Amino acid sequence: MELDWILRLVLLGILHWILAIILLQDLATRKRVRGGRKLPWVIVIMFVTFLGSIVYLLCHPQFFTGGDQKENL
Repeated sequence: MELDWILRLVLLGILHWILAIILLQDLATRKRVRGGRKLPWVIVIMFVTFLGSIVYLLCHPQFFTGGDQKENL
């Protein structure tokens, strides 16, 4: 494997874990989430590399509205 591919994989891995930590903190502070259960979201965020984080962001209400709606969901 070439060095540039290794660096890309390492960079994507670092980005995934940074984003995963941020999203898990957000998930922990929310009272309710879409779908009603937090454990499936934890599994998706942790084990579906990078795509799971993007899916969570797309389902997050602040992503589209920009307001603080943690109590509403």
